[in-house]
Amino acid sequence: MKNLILLSCLNLLFLTACGQKNTINIQTQKTVNWIPYLTKNGDYIYVDSNLKQQINTAYAGAYKFTLTGFTIVNNKDRKSAVIDTKGNIIVDYTEESIELEVFNQLTLMMKELEYEKKMPLWKWDWNIMGGDIKKTKTYKKIEISVLETQQVLLSKDVPYDEDNFYLNPNKMDENHLEMNDILYEIKDNKFKKIRSDIELSLDQKRYIPTSENQFEIYSIDAKKPLFSGLTGTDRIEISVNNKPFVLDSINQDRYAPPIPQLFQDLKTTAIFPYPQYDKAFPKEIKNATAEQINFMKDVSLVYSINNSPYFVLGRFNYDHSVWAYDWLYVDTAGNLLKNVSVKDFFIQDRVGYVVWPDKYMILSENELKKDQKIGKTSYVYQSGNQYITQTTKDDKKLKEGIWNADSKSWILSPENYTVEILDSERQIYALQKEKEGKFILYNNKTKQQIGTKSYDSIDGSGCVRYTSENKKQIYYYIDILTGKEYKE
Repeated sequence: MKNLILLSCLNLLFLTACGQKNTINIQTQKTVNWIPYLTKNGDYIYVDSNLKQQINTAYAGAYKFTLTGFTIVNNKDRKSAVIDTKGNIIVDYTEESIELEVFNQLTLMMKELEYEKKMPLWKWDWNIMGGDIKKTKTYKKIEISVLETQQVLLSKDVPYDEDNFYLNPNKMDENHLEMNDILYEIKDNKFKKIRSDIELSLDQKRYIPTSENQFEIYSIDAKKPLFSGLTGTDRIEISVNNKPFVLDSINQDRYAPPIPQLFQDLKTTAIFPYPQYDKAFPKEIKNATAEQINFMKDVSLVYSINNSPYFVLGRFNYDHSVWAYDWLYVDTAGNLLKNVSVKDFFIQDRVGYVVWPDKYMILSENELKKDQKIGKTSYVYQSGNQYITQTTKDDKKLKEGIWNADSKSWILSPENYTVEILDSERQIYALQKEKEGKFILYNNKTKQQIGTKSYDSIDGSGCVRYTSENKKQIYYYIDILTGKEYKE
């Protein structure tokens, strides 16, 4: 849902500036594919694919242009500015950090400055044992604006270790976005604040405002809530084979989330499970077997599978040698099912590994070689049904490959310590053979390495990090399709 363009390639301090007051003619900006070129002097110039210089200025740091025709450059004082495709300085050099992202052909800019703020006497930090008194506290000044119009969307001074703000526009529809808990409507290139208390964005253009006790679910298309009088619960009271049954201690977490993972409608007693809260859990389950009833007694996870009539029930399996669940399913009519066929639904742990579908549903033990075991899996974004899958053999170190759960075959054999996806559609990967080894570019369609060089890191934009003979970290760009290096 997010249309994200991050300018975070080189290991330089991102710095920003006070914006000029003149607005920019949006129609005059153009999309370019110019690449920062590292010269022998250690500066960067902008060139096209034929290495022809496009802007007659060299920079200490330079980054790729956004689709709207802007980029961040650094000078030798480690300050940053924003320029356009003509080399004009749109935002002057400054010590503030800066990020750019594009949404609906407009450029969002976030500026951040860390500073020490003098505190009043009653807020001094008294270190009685050490005898020190800290009279200041670290703060950060945050500003988010629209670069083309200079419209300020957010401006705050906050303690460094408290509130966090991000440039992460969450698209609700073509004219609405949520960012930093604020809902905006975009009209005539202007952002209008609709609400400033959004706790959670949902699919189907819905959202949940912040609340302490009772919650409501809204749609951006309606002023009145779709659901109201919702309260959090950790139990589901239903009927199973015409007998009362309770699923309790459901979706409990070590740290309670701001939005409960089970809502109960106070009027109807209907239960709406996480993550989309779009359908009520059935109040009656029919024809459950004794085995299924025993399973449900130990269920601790209940999730609503979006864009389907199904719910997934998870029971933690203590018999597994690794952290895992067993699964059962129920539809809105109360029918229990052993399997369901759904797309684009995943349950992930806190670090992004897939919990459902679990690794044995993705890659069964029958499809492994002798003495080969499955490790953790992570989904390849927008790939259909592909997963980066870890395997071990004879309890040796993990190796990663890419498994296609539809064709039941390895797209990339599990022979690498690390696999990073640079271009999923073209199957361009960055491969690290060993733990301390370097990364190579790899074209999986041709089954060949791209170029002959290896790097400390490679990202999807083509930015690479390389350690020179004198241990200096050097950053520059390459073409991930050909391996062509943009440096002298």
